[in-house]
Amino acid sequence: MIRVSLIVPIYGVEPYIGKCADSVLSQTYPYIQFIFVNDGTRDRSMDILRELVDRKYAALKERIIFVDKENEGLPYARATGLAYADGDYVMHVDSDDWLEPDAVASLAAEAERTGADIVFHDFWKEYATRSKLDREKDYMASTKMQYIKGLYTYAAYGYLWNKFARRSLYDGVFVPKYNMHEDIVTASQLIFKASSLVHLAKPLYHYRRDNPSATTRTGLRTRRGKSARNFLDYYEHFRPHLSGSPVEGFTDEILLRAAWIGFTLDRSLFAERPYLREEARALRIRRGCFVSVPQQLILKLFLSADRHFK
Repeated sequence: MIRVSLIVPIYGVEPYIGKCADSVLSQTYPYIQFIFVNDGTRDRSMDILRELVDRKYAALKERIIFVDKENEGLPYARATGLAYADGDYVMHVDSDDWLEPDAVASLAAEAERTGADIVFHDFWKEYATRSKLDREKDYMASTKMQYIKGLYTYAAYGYLWNKFARRSLYDGVFVPKYNMHEDIVTASQLIFKASSLVHLAKPLYHYRRDNPSATTRTGLRTRRGKSARNFLDYYEHFRPHLSGSPVEGFTDEILLRAAWIGFTLDRSLFAERPYLREEARALRIRRGCFVSVPQQLILKLFLSADRHFK
């Protein structure tokens, strides 16, 4: 039987952790290692979680790991959880979301049936007064580069929590720093390394969209700046050896996106990354990018102007 490591990072989710943990710990699949990572939360989230385990899931304690760490953000919390993971496959759950009761059983059965390195699945977006079903496309190993491109352009879903992946795929993965589009950075590496991909056309995850404290509620400049820095860090990590790397063929997307954000929202990006202006300016105008053709034309005018901008 496939053993699964299920990782839940926890920070500031006091109103939601009970429902999340209940859905995780009540999974019908018996071979799960539960890893809860306390990312230095300042509220009662961990107290609520421990009380729930003591009251309702004491029989699972041998399979539950609690990890306490200082606050460093979601990507590092997940990486900390991975250090404790000994399952054949890894599944991530954000601590304000929840699972269908048979989520792990369905994914493990599909992975065992197909031998897939990654099983990705459909999900529900949960708003205050409605639910919306989002379905994935049927990407395969032969179309995985198209899948990765789709992550950058939002034609595909970059969420890490709907990618049930072999633990070994995470070996050597570059971990992004910031809590914005960190999933795309990680998921693109997993997809790139995968020899087989399978889409399970079943909604197994409930993605909460009404949490007022979520990262997506922060200011646009902050969000886009974190996104650009994550992608540029990713690019710089592989830059010395681009050939055969997960970013080969996608450097235009990374540089254009970062330069556009630098132009429209955060000029400090150009000061931080001196290469960004010249490399983005040298790119050809192309269609099908996150940055539209008209935006690319405007950007080129800006990048070709006075080199000493503030």
